Amino acid sequence: SSVHQLSSHNVQIQLKTGNIRKVPGKTRRGNALYQIISASGQVRRTLQVDKRNGKVYEVVENADGDGYDSDDEEEEGGNSIRLGLGDFIFYSVLVAKAAIYSFTTFAACMLVILAGLGGTLVLLSVYHSALPALPISIFLGVLFYGLTRLAIEPWVENVMQTPLYV
Repeated sequence: SSVHQLSSHNVQIQLKTGNIRKVPGKTRRGNALYQIISASGQVRRTLQVDKRNGKVYEVVENADGDGYDSDDEEEEGGNSIRLGLGDFIFYSVLVAKAAIYSFTTFAACMLVILAGLGGTLVLLSVYHSALPALPISIFLGVLFYGLTRLAIEPWVENVMQTPLYV
């Protein structure tokens, strides 16, 4: 059993067998990489210690040979955008309720939900941090549901009843 210290954050790892070595000349996002070597000399894992907070992440190789952190979802998330199942449930309930009333209400709700998602994407690009996807879309969806149902739909019905001759 041996104890190893990684970086200046006093991160200590205790191994029953094997060793830890720093990967020379390789870094990931400016953080040093360490390999855990088994007693037989094989590389078992590659670790990265974050300079900012001292957290230790396992670096996993994908099929292309590029490494990504197993905890990227928490940290910086890469360049991916993910919507949870709950987001889709809220969107679908609102759009379904609007579709029951009329096509105009359905179309308005669908368009403002997409606009709200677009607004959330713009805010993501500005703030570079995780944001909830629901608030803007749901607020706009409910607002336009009420507006369309109370103001626009009666106006559309009135226009449809009045014959226009061109």
